[in-house]
Amino acid sequence: MLTGFEALGAASAVLQVISFASDLAVACKNAYDGATTSQDDLQRYAGRMSEAVDCVHTRCETMSNANFKSASPKLQTIAKECKDAADKLEAEVQYITSLQAKGDIVKSLRKAFRVSRHQKKLQALQESLSMYQQVIKTELVSHLCSQSDAIYFQQDASFGKLDTDIQFLINQLAQGITDVKDLVKREHDATRNTITQESARAEVAINSHTDSQVLKLRTTSETKRKCDVFLQSLKAPLMNQRYNEVMDSRDASFNQVFASYEDMKTMYHCDPESDGSIKDDDPEDDNPEDDDSADDYSSEDDGNAKGHEISEAASNSDHNSLVKSIHRSWASFNSWLQSDDKLFYIQGKPGSGKSTLVKFILDQEQTNDLIQRWSPDATILSYFFWKIGSEEQKSIKGLWCSLLYRRLQDQQQLILRILQRFNHLSRHSEYHDWAMKDLKVVWDYLANMDSRHLCIFIDGLDEIRNEDGFPKLLESTDTISMFPKIKLCVSTRPEARIVRWLKTKKADGILLEDLTRYDMLVFVQKRFRELCPNSQVSSETFNTLRRKLVYKAQGVFLWLYLATRSVIEGIENMDSENMLFARLSALPGDLENLYVDLWQRMNAKSPVYLETARRYFRYVLQDSSYAIVMGVGQDYMVSPQPCVVQIACAENPELQEKLLKGTGTIRLTEVLRRCEDTTASIHNRCAGLLEVHLDQHYHRFYEKLETNNTEAGRGILGCGPLSDFSSQTQLLNGLICTSIVVASELKPSYTDKFIIGQITEFAKRWGNEGLQLATEMLDIVRPMYDRKSIRFYRDLWEPSVSFFSLLTNEDLFDDFVISHLATETSTDLATSLLRQGWAPGPKIKLFNRLSKRLFFALIKLGAIPHEYGTFYDPSMQPFARKETAFTNLLVSFIITTKGPEITHQIRIDDELHRKGLLETLEIAIYMATTCQNLNAAVSLFGFIPGTGPMTMLPPGELISGLGESTSRYVSIFYEVNIQFLLLYLLSKIGGNLAGCVLAAPQAEDVLSRIDSPLVKIRYFQLPLTNEDKLSQNISSQRTVQRILSPEPLPRSDIEQLFVVDFEGLSQDLHVPHEDKTHFDTITQYIKDVETEEVNVEDMMTSLAAENLGFCTYEEAGITPPYEYLRNARERNHREWMLFPLAMGRLEAAAATKEGIEGHE
Repeated sequence: MLTGFEALGAASAVLQVISFASDLAVACKNAYDGATTSQDDLQRYAGRMSEAVDCVHTRCETMSNANFKSASPKLQTIAKECKDAADKLEAEVQYITSLQAKGDIVKSLRKAFRVSRHQKKLQALQESLSMYQQVIKTELVSHLCSQSDAIYFQQDASFGKLDTDIQFLINQLAQGITDVKDLVKREHDATRNTITQESARAEVAINSHTDSQVLKLRTTSETKRKCDVFLQSLKAPLMNQRYNEVMDSRDASFNQVFASYEDMKTMYHCDPESDGSIKDDDPEDDNPEDDDSADDYSSEDDGNAKGHEISEAASNSDHNSLVKSIHRSWASFNSWLQSDDKLFYIQGKPGSGKSTLVKFILDQEQTNDLIQRWSPDATILSYFFWKIGSEEQKSIKGLWCSLLYRRLQDQQQLILRILQRFNHLSRHSEYHDWAMKDLKVVWDYLANMDSRHLCIFIDGLDEIRNEDGFPKLLESTDTISMFPKIKLCVSTRPEARIVRWLKTKKADGILLEDLTRYDMLVFVQKRFRELCPNSQVSSETFNTLRRKLVYKAQGVFLWLYLATRSVIEGIENMDSENMLFARLSALPGDLENLYVDLWQRMNAKSPVYLETARRYFRYVLQDSSYAIVMGVGQDYMVSPQPCVVQIACAENPELQEKLLKGTGTIRLTEVLRRCEDTTASIHNRCAGLLEVHLDQHYHRFYEKLETNNTEAGRGILGCGPLSDFSSQTQLLNGLICTSIVVASELKPSYTDKFIIGQITEFAKRWGNEGLQLATEMLDIVRPMYDRKSIRFYRDLWEPSVSFFSLLTNEDLFDDFVISHLATETSTDLATSLLRQGWAPGPKIKLFNRLSKRLFFALIKLGAIPHEYGTFYDPSMQPFARKETAFTNLLVSFIITTKGPEITHQIRIDDELHRKGLLETLEIAIYMATTCQNLNAAVSLFGFIPGTGPMTMLPPGELISGLGESTSRYVSIFYEVNIQFLLLYLLSKIGGNLAGCVLAAPQAEDVLSRIDSPLVKIRYFQLPLTNEDKLSQNISSQRTVQRILSPEPLPRSDIEQLFVVDFEGLSQDLHVPHEDKTHFDTITQYIKDVETEEVNVEDMMTSLAAENLGFCTYEEAGITPPYEYLRNARERNHREWMLFPLAMGRLEAAAATKEGIEGHE
C-alpha cells in the first residue's frame, strides 16, 4: 500500500477522465445519429475532459516524483491510455462540428459510409474506456486503497486539506462502495447539472448552432409519435371553424390599417389642393359589402342633378379632420405592435366587423413585420370565441388548449421537455383528457422554456359561454399575459364588465364606429344616388337621412344595410318626408331587434309566408360540408350547398314526383322558371336576412341572431330543431333532382360522387328512419352512376369502381348490398366487390374494411378472395394496380398503420374499434387458409425522411414523388411475400386482443405454414445533392438504383424498419436497435451490394412483368382517348416524363382504335 494520498489523487483524476470521456463518446455517437448535440455542448464536454486530463498529468508527475517503494505502474499506464483516448475524442468533436457547420443534410446523408467508420471508432473507444474502468476498480481495491485503508485515511489530520474529489473517493471507499460510476458521482452529477441548466437557458442559442434540417430529422419513430399524439390532444376538431367562417381578409376593407396619412388621404379621395369634395370614381358600384370604397358625389359631376348636391364633406377642414382622426387611431395600433405595451383592445357593437378586422390583421405580412420590430423572435397566436359554436369554441378551456396547440406547433423540443417534466401528460390523446390546472401549469412552465416573444390576438371576449362567465375569463387573460414576453390584443363588444377591466388596465384601443363612419356615409350616399334623378325628396332630406342612418348604425354595417333598405322602400312607396323620418325613428337601434322588426313587418300577416321563410333558413342552416361538384361540357363547377335549383326542387312536391319517381318529364325552361320564383320568394319572405346572388351564394346576415341561443332567433326559426329530419330530407331530394336535371337537360354533364356520400351520411345521422329513405335514394341514383351521370372522375374513359363498393365501409348498408347482389346471376360482381373492399386508394387516410357479415355473404355468393383484378389509380398512369382481395387487405393494412398521418395509428381504446380489428383478423385468417401460395409476392413502397422513421405510401403517391427533381427522401421499393404481410397484421393486432382468434385450429394451421417471411429491397433512390440537381436536366428521366442480386433483410432489420415484434406478436410498440436509425439500417444493407442505375420506367415495367401488385394499362384493358394522350404529351405531363415508352404505346393504340391516320 502506498503511504500517501498522491496515488489516490492520480486515480481520482483518471476516473474523472474516464467519466467525461464516456459522456463525450456518447454525445458524439448521438450527434452522428442526428440527435440534438450542439457545438457548444460538445466543446463543453471536451473542455471538462481536457481539464481532467491535465489534472491526471499533474498528479501522475507528483506520484512519480514521490519517494514510494511501490508506485502503481498500471495506474500510470491507464493514465497514458486515457489521455490517448481523450485526444482521439477531441478529434471526433472537431470532425462533428465541421459537419454541422456545413449544414447540408443531403451531403451529410451521402457521407453515411464515412460516418459509419467514425461510429466504429467511437464504439472501440467506448469499449476501451469500459475496460479501463474495470482495471482501475481492481487496482483501487487490490493495491491502492482497501476499505480499512480508506477509514484510516479519513482519520488522518491532512484529510480535510485534500481536493474535494479525493475526499469524495476516500469516503465512498470507506463505505464499501466500489462501483466506478459511484466513485465519481458527485463531480459527474455537478457537471451534468451545470450543463443541463446552461442548456435550458440557451436552447435557442443551441438551435442556432445546429443545422435546422438535422433538428427536424433527429427523432426516433416513438419520440415523434408521442409528440404528435400530445400535440393533437390539444387540438379540438372545430378549432379553426370560426376563423374560417369570418369574411376572407382579401374581401375585407381594412387597407387603411397600415396606411400612411398620405396614402389614407388618397384612399379617401382627399386632395388638399382641391375643394375638398369626395369624388365618385365608380358610380355603378353599390355593393353593400364594398367597405373600402371611398366613393362619393363630386360637386362638379352632380351639380345639375335636380339640386341633389350632398355637401356633407364640402368643407376641407372638416373632411381632413375626419381623415386625421381615423389615421391617428390606426397609427396607435401600429405603434402598439412595435412597443412593449401589454394590452390593446378593439371595441365595437355586434356586426361592426371586429372579427373581420382581427382576421385581416392576422393575415397581413405588415403585422408580422411590425411585431418583429418589437422582438425579432416574436410569434403570433390567436383564438376566436364563438358563442353559437361548440364547447371548445366558446370556453376558457378551449382558449387555453388552442393557444397551447399553436404555441407548440413545430416545437418538438418543447413538447419533449413538457413530457419529461410532467410524465402523466404523455397519456393525453384528446381534448377531453385535459384539466384546466394542467393547461395552466404547462403554460407557466413554458414561460421559462420558450424564449420567444408572443403576441396573442383573442377575438370576441364577450362571446364566452355563460357557464364560464366574464370574471373567470378576465382572470385567465391576466394569467396568459402575465409574463414579460407576452402581449395581448382583444376584441369585444362594449360589455360593462369588460370595459371596466380595460379601464383598470389603462389599455389603449380603438372604437370601430369612429373608424368606419366615413365609409358608412359613402355607402348610404351611393344607395341614395340611384334614387335622386327620379325622387321628389330634397337634397337636404337625403343628407339628413344619411346622417341619421349612420349615427344610429353605431358602426354596424349590417344594421345600416338593412335600415337603408327599409328607408329606400319607403321612398319607392312615395312616403312623405315626415313619414320617412318617422319610419327611420321607429327602427330599433339594436341589430337583433331590427331583424325581428323587419321580419314581423314582412311575414306577420300570413302564417304561410312565415313558415316558408323558416324553411328557407333551415335549408341554409344545414351547412353541409359537401360542395356541389358538377361538370357541363368542358366547364367544371364547385358550389356550396344549397343552390337555388336545389331549394326550388326541395320546395316542389310535384317536381320531385316527376323526377324521382319518373312519372313525367320536365324541361329545363320550367326548372329555370322555378328557380326565378324561388329567388323572388327568398327576397320577399326573408326580410333581407337571406339573399341570393348570381353565383347563388347566400349572404347569411341571420347568423348574427345566434339562432341557437337567442329568443329572437328561436322566434324567427320556430320551435323545431335546427337541422330537422324533414328539411334535410327535402333538401337531399332537391339535390338528387338537381343532378337528374343536369344529366338530362345539359349534355354532356355529370355530378360528382359526393352525392352518394351525402346520402350515406344522412342514413347514419337519422337511424332506421333515415336508412329507409336513404336506400330509396340509392336506388334512384344507382342507374345514374351506372350511366356515369354520377361518377368518380371527370373524364368518361376513366374506370369507376362498382356502385356497391361505395357503401361497404358502413355496416348499415349490408342488407341493401346483399339483397341486390342476390339477384345477380354472375359471381363476378361479388368477387369484384370483395376485392374492392380493401383496395388502397391514391391517398389512404383510414383503414377501410368489409364487415364480417358482408364478407361471408359475398363468399356464399361465390366471391373468390384470391382472384386477381385491376384497379384504376390516376396517379399511377400508365400502370394500374393488380391485386386480390387478400393482398389488398394486407397491403392496405400495412400502409394505413405505417403511414405519415397520426390518424393511421391503430385504436383499441373502445369496443367498436376492437370489434373491427378482430373481424379483420378473422377474415384474414379465413382467406389465409384458402390461399394456395403464401409465398406469393407483392411490392411495397416506402420512404425515409433523413434520420426519421420509414413511412409506407400507396404506390401512386410515391411514384408522383419520383417525378420531383428535388426529392429529399430515401425511396425504397420492396418485394415482400404474403407470409410477411400476414405476420405484420398479427403483430399489430396481436397480444391479448387476438388471443381468442389465434387459438382456433384454423389459425394454428395458418401459423404453422408461416416459416419464411420475406422482405427484399429491389430498388432504391437516394436524395439528390445540390450538385446533382444542378447537373440534371429537368426533362430527363428519373433514375433509381437496382440491386442486381437482392438478399432478404435480416429479421432484426425487418422488425426495426416496420416497427413490429414477430416473436411476441404484441400490440405494444417495439423498437429494436434504439441507437440505430432507419437510414442507418438501409445504408448498412446497401453499402456492399452490387447495383446498376435504371430509369423509373424500366423499374415499373419489370415489376409489372413479375406480377408484383400492378400491371400496364394494356393488360388492364384501359385505353385513354388519343386527344387526351396527345395533349398530355404536348404539355409534358409527369407520366410522359417518367414513362415515355409506355405512354407512346398507349397513344399509338388509341390512334389505331380511333382510326386516326398519320400518327407516328
